[in-house]
Amino acid sequence: LLLLLCIVIAGFTLWVTNMLLTDRFTQAIRNKSELRLALYTGNLQSELQRNSIVPKLLARDPELIGALHSEDFSTSTQRLISFVEEIGAASLMLLDKNGRTVASTDRNNLGSFHREKPFFVEATKSDGTVFTISALETGGVDFFYSRRVEFQNRVIGVVSVEVDLHKFERAWAGISDRIMVFDDSGKIILATDPSWRGLTEDVALARQPRETALKHAMQITADWTGLSGNTYVQGEAVMRIAGRIPFRGWEIASFTSYSSVREKVNGILALEIMVFTLL
Repeated sequence: LLLLLCIVIAGFTLWVTNMLLTDRFTQAIRNKSELRLALYTGNLQSELQRNSIVPKLLARDPELIGALHSEDFSTSTQRLISFVEEIGAASLMLLDKNGRTVASTDRNNLGSFHREKPFFVEATKSDGTVFTISALETGGVDFFYSRRVEFQNRVIGVVSVEVDLHKFERAWAGISDRIMVFDDSGKIILATDPSWRGLTEDVALARQPRETALKHAMQITADWTGLSGNTYVQGEAVMRIAGRIPFRGWEIASFTSYSSVREKVNGILALEIMVFTLL
């Protein structure tokens, strides 16, 4: 009878310890994830705002206006390079009224035509700076601010700034969290996993290697630590934290693994079990 009582007490102690510590460590991870997400959101906003003012400055630059008017672009590329070094954009392009690239910080773009690209079409229609997203064949996207250049109330060209948001993907890849950024339609435009780009969240998370399917099922049935996560990425239970980016209806979400919670809780439970066995 005494042995049975000891077993009951030990079991109850382990159960209480498991629940309390799981809640504590899970909340700590949630707080850290929310702080990181706020930081990522601020970085994206800052980069977008900084690049948004560049087309207006370039569209009023006398040298670029003169080059488009005279069709002499011998110094235009160097002029753009001097700007890109200051602002840190991915690239700058100057296009004539026909959509031909006449100057670019990436010399491989010289002579290429972009007459049908959104950043050219929308800029020629608008009086101000426009933001557009261009889809790539790989499923990813590039981001542009552009503005038309005028001379004597005539459109003579377009200046385009490619915003380097992909540098944040590279930075996020160095942490354990998985990150997604969605546009207003719910499509993934930035992600730590390149294969997710262009998909919706449900479709992206459903894409898991076959070898993780069994692992997923085993985790659902064997997860005895009481974690409340019901989102799985590649068969691994994760905590999903989401937030809004105050820009064109964008949203950002992070997926943080519960593995560290399990490790900490299981480590303490193992110590308690050791103590009970010694008693």
